[in-house]
Amino acid sequence: MLCMFCSIFLLQACKKNDMLNMKNSQQEKFSYRVTMTAPKEYPVEVHIGTLTDDKKELICGVPKAGVTTGSWQYDGAEAGQGGSTIPSHMDLTYVSYAEKKFWRVDADLPKEKMLQLFREGFMIQGNPDGNGDFPWEESTYDGITIGAAPGGVVIVWLSGNHHRREVCRLQAKEITVDKNKFRPHPQYDETQEQFFEKKYSINVPDSMKTEIAKNGIPYGLWDKYREKYNYRFRLHPYDGKDTFDQVYRLNYNGESEYLIGAKAAEIYKKDAIPYNVTFMMQKYSAEIGFDDTELMRIFENFKEKHPGKPIDIVLVPTFMYKDIKLYAECDGEKIQLEKVKIVEIWGG
Repeated sequence: MLCMFCSIFLLQACKKNDMLNMKNSQQEKFSYRVTMTAPKEYPVEVHIGTLTDDKKELICGVPKAGVTTGSWQYDGAEAGQGGSTIPSHMDLTYVSYAEKKFWRVDADLPKEKMLQLFREGFMIQGNPDGNGDFPWEESTYDGITIGAAPGGVVIVWLSGNHHRREVCRLQAKEITVDKNKFRPHPQYDETQEQFFEKKYSINVPDSMKTEIAKNGIPYGLWDKYREKYNYRFRLHPYDGKDTFDQVYRLNYNGESEYLIGAKAAEIYKKDAIPYNVTFMMQKYSAEIGFDDTELMRIFENFKEKHPGKPIDIVLVPTFMYKDIKLYAECDGEKIQLEKVKIVEIWGG
């Protein structure tokens, strides 16, 4: 009798889980907010933008939240725009102050890809249980982030809770917009050129003005950031025992993820070069920033000399983790990383 009861209970539990999984796999609506971002050295500002559904009906606007002030790796300011219907189309006009140009992207979005990513979601740490442990639980994205880089490069990501995935790369076209239709208060005694010069002077950092005057704007850089390599992080502890426990990484291409357990360990995967990574080990943690020029040069060199071979980025901590040295390795060839920045080491 007891065995029959247990069998019925297990059958009901399995049916409940199957129904829950089926519900998640069939879910069509996911709540999200929309933000706009750009490389911090090349700020932009939205003129007008909309997200629409399959029938071209309005879902929400792209927020007019002023000049972007963040960076490529982080979401923009929230301004009350969002929805729950997955968008099929975006029409966005914005001004790029470093380029002194208006751009427009009017393009379809990969709705099915976005829907699948929303459904897949990711794992996050939940609230503490009765034992003080933080169990891992399912979650998903809650934002659509639109990034605009020089040259009319527009990237769309899904973002939420330390995770960000690229959805698509779009190409905007340069257009002409009357600055008096963009300005909240028209200034009829100001020419279009004077408008651009004034905004350039105010919004572009002085260091970038010098760089642009010397070397120009690095068109194509943000597409180079999207190049993916087969690599992993590997820990080479001084005692031979320490391991990664969790890894939080931000990449130069704007993607990010929080890896836990086996996924945080030494597993090769196709990924863009890292921008900033927090490594959590058994006793110590470290935040490390990477140099894009150095990594791209080394990775491309490895790709040419050792085609098809995976790459390791190896962390070598000193005694009690007072410092950490890093090198890149491929097929037995090792190159010291000279331009990494050890932001912080803590724990013990």
